[in-house]
Amino acid sequence: MVNRIIVSAYSVHPDQKSSEAIVNKNWLDILSKKGSVLYVITAFNNYSFKAGVIKLIKKHKTNALLYKTSKQNKGLGSLAYKVLNTLYKMVFRSNYTLVETVWVKKQAKILNDVITQEDVVWSRILPTLSIVPILHVYKKKTFPFIVNVNDPINVGVFNQNNLDRDQTTFFKTKDIAQAWTFPSSKLADRMANNYNLDRQRCFVIPHAMQKVEKLYKRNVEKEEVNFLYTGTFYKSAFTEEFKTSLINFNKLEVSQKVNFTFVLSQFDEESITWLKTSIPNVILKFKLERAEVLELVKKSDCMFVVDSIFHGELLKGKLIEALSFGIPVFGITYPNSIMDKVVSGYGSVSAYQNKENDILNKMKFFVNNINNLEVLNAFYKQRTTVLDKISEDYIAEATQLVTAFAYNRFNNKMGVYIKAPDQLNWP
Repeated sequence: MVNRIIVSAYSVHPDQKSSEAIVNKNWLDILSKKGSVLYVITAFNNYSFKAGVIKLIKKHKTNALLYKTSKQNKGLGSLAYKVLNTLYKMVFRSNYTLVETVWVKKQAKILNDVITQEDVVWSRILPTLSIVPILHVYKKKTFPFIVNVNDPINVGVFNQNNLDRDQTTFFKTKDIAQAWTFPSSKLADRMANNYNLDRQRCFVIPHAMQKVEKLYKRNVEKEEVNFLYTGTFYKSAFTEEFKTSLINFNKLEVSQKVNFTFVLSQFDEESITWLKTSIPNVILKFKLERAEVLELVKKSDCMFVVDSIFHGELLKGKLIEALSFGIPVFGITYPNSIMDKVVSGYGSVSAYQNKENDILNKMKFFVNNINNLEVLNAFYKQRTTVLDKISEDYIAEATQLVTAFAYNRFNNKMGVYIKAPDQLNWP
C-alpha cells in the first residue's frame, strides 16, 4: 500500500515559467485533487499537496539567490558568482555548477530524511538534475522510483560510448528505476532503444492539463476568425513552406476576416521579421503571464501548433493545452508524427510542411468552413475521443497504475510476476 508519492521536479510553475514547469504543476494538481498525498521538491521550494491544498514546507532562499545571481550578466554579484563557480568546478572537477550542487546536496538530505518504506518516488525531467538527489539517496537506502521524461534528452545522433552529462545521469537509472514514463509511444520507443530500457516498463502518460468546464463552441453568427500561437519561435519549425503559405493566404480575400496573434516567450529580431513579412497585420505579444495567455486561448477560434522535422516524437504541452479547451487546432507538422496522430484523431487539421501548398489549401478550407454546422458538429463529436484520453481521471488513473506497479515490483520478495499496465501506450 503506497503511503504517498514523493516528487523531485526541478521545474514547477510558478517557481519557473517554462512549458515543462506548467505540465508538471498540472500533473501535481490533478493527482492531489484526485486523492494522492504528495511531497514535492522544486528548484526553490518544497511543498506538500493534499486534497487539492498546497502547503509550503521549506523555502530555499540561498538557492533562489544563487540561481538569480547566476542568471545575471553584470554587477558585483554576478562577477562574484562566476569566480566562485569557476573555482568550484576547477577544484572539485565537477560537471555541475555551484548552484546545482547546493540544490542537490540540500534536497538529497531532505529526501533521505523523509522517504519511508511505503513511499514511491517520481522524478520528472527535464532537467535531468531532478534525478540527481534521488541517485544520491539511493546509494544509502533503496526505494521504488519512477522517471518521467517529458522531452528527449538528446536530439542528435545517439552514441552510447560518448554520452554527455545529462545522458550519463539518465543512464544511471537503467538498473535501479522500476519504470519510466513518456508523453508519447514514439519517444518511449526511442529512449528504450537508446538506453537499452525494458520497453515493457516504459509507459505512456500524456501531458497533464486541468479540466476546462466550458469547451469551445463556435458562434456561427461571428465572421472573424482568431488564430493564436503561443510559445517559442522555433526556427527549425517555421519553415519556408509555412512562410510561403502564410504570405499567399494573406493575399486572398478570405484572409480579411482572420486575425493572427503570436504570443512569443522566446524569440529574436529575425523571428519578428519572419512573422511581419509573412503576416502583414500580425498581432505580436511578448512574455505574457500565464493567466493572460489563457485568456487569449479562450478567445481564439484556432490554435497554431508548429512542428520541426525534429519534433516527430514529441507530444507538445501547447497542443494538449489547446485540446483541453476543446479548441480547433491547426497542426503544422509532418506525416505520421505524434502531432499528426493526435490532431487527426481529435478531428482537427494536420497540414504537412513537406507537401507543397498543403498548409495553404487546408487553411483556406478551414476558414471557409468555420461556420459550417455540419463540419462543426462532426468536430464536436470527434474531439471527445481524444479528450477522454487526456482527462484528469485518465491521467490520475494512469499515474496510480504505474505507481502501484513500481511499488509492487520493488517489494516483490517472492519472485511473483507483476503484470505491467499494458494499455498505457497512447499516443
